[in-house]
Amino acid sequence: MIELGKRIELFVDEYLIAERNNVSFRLNPPQDEGKVIGFDEPWEGEGSLGLTIFDDGENIKCYYRGFPTGALDTDPRQTACLAVSDDGLHFERYPVNEIEYDGVKENNIIKMDEFCHNFAPFYDKNPNCKPDERYKAIGGESPVKGIHVFGSPDGIHWHLLHDKGVITKGIFDSMNMAFYSPSTGLYHCYSRYWYDPDKDYEIDDKEYKGIRSIQNCTSEDFIHWERPKENRYAEGHPTDELYTNAATTVPGAEHIMVSIPMRFHRSRKKSESIDEVGISDAVLMTSRDGVYWDRMVKDAWLAGGLIEHEWSQRNFITSGGIICRNDKFYFYVEKNYMWDDDGLWAYSVPKYRLMSAYADGNGGTVTTKQLKFVSDDIFINYKTSAYGYVKLSFVDEQDNVIAETEELYGNELSEKIHVDGLVGKKGKIKIELCEAHIYAIGCDMM
Repeated sequence: MIELGKRIELFVDEYLIAERNNVSFRLNPPQDEGKVIGFDEPWEGEGSLGLTIFDDGENIKCYYRGFPTGALDTDPRQTACLAVSDDGLHFERYPVNEIEYDGVKENNIIKMDEFCHNFAPFYDKNPNCKPDERYKAIGGESPVKGIHVFGSPDGIHWHLLHDKGVITKGIFDSMNMAFYSPSTGLYHCYSRYWYDPDKDYEIDDKEYKGIRSIQNCTSEDFIHWERPKENRYAEGHPTDELYTNAATTVPGAEHIMVSIPMRFHRSRKKSESIDEVGISDAVLMTSRDGVYWDRMVKDAWLAGGLIEHEWSQRNFITSGGIICRNDKFYFYVEKNYMWDDDGLWAYSVPKYRLMSAYADGNGGTVTTKQLKFVSDDIFINYKTSAYGYVKLSFVDEQDNVIAETEELYGNELSEKIHVDGLVGKKGKIKIELCEAHIYAIGCDMM
């Protein structure tokens, strides 16, 4: 039985829902907050790429790849660079000043070798983490060498944690992500493999056949990993080509994982002025266990605008990580890859508003599964029109209404509903919606 009131549950899947009538899922379009980093230093270049961003309690750290113009994926002159921010919107290159690049030592380079092609750090929330491994990273391009693992005491000085690749099943020439989940107590890794719908072959076949897809595996110690397995989806295997994964946990609701892959259409070309074939956008999907992924809305989460080269190959590449500041979630998206205005843009949504259950002016209802209430206070995150409303009815195991709200209207990130004596009871909630979105329910979201 689902306990309600001790954590935040998002309406991004059917986890809470037993029945819905005239209610659909809606993506919440993110707001463009502007460009936060441009890749215009000599050690960066048009092929530079944002990889991961996280808050370690000291500041917001952004790690990205510096890719010299004309470089190959295995070029040893690729760099891993660090920029920092306090607010998530204004970043400055961190003055590491330790690795010389073309005679220049005053730079923000933390590493320079072929692993920097996709060197993706994260801050380890494992309470048993060793102090000199508080920051961890994965990197590794070719399937022969595989994904390698790294540790650091400060996020700047890195050392290998194992002398060989720890994950070797797959094709890793992409942005592979890893993180520790407090909910599962495991390290999770999401990496690239190729799926061929016309051929049932193993994930470890090192063939560039079929479509780019995402595989997953877990580890207890970050060194020994289970064999990768393909992501599973409600509708079966996707026919869309998912080029990257940007998998992470939701801040404050770490039992929910979110992935925002770049979706690639390899055969389309919008403009003759663009050399390479292919256009891309970004989609959003979520998971409770890290293996089975829901994509309740098939539409793009981000897509090209009126700028011509937003309709070129490898655009809208979401970096790993979500930053929570005040009442917003910030995401970071690579745009204009291989153009001279290449860089990272910040996008935002209000806290916990990734997706909603929505009903139009005809009205609709959502009825939850059987719940056990662990608090007398239930909070909801919702938005209505001037004529719309949300109304909650609490129903016990005998289908008796034990409490109900008035019609709630407005735009609230965390409105408290207090029901005396609710804690310890079992039952359901019937949610009436009219021109209204409900994004999340549970404990306080502020």
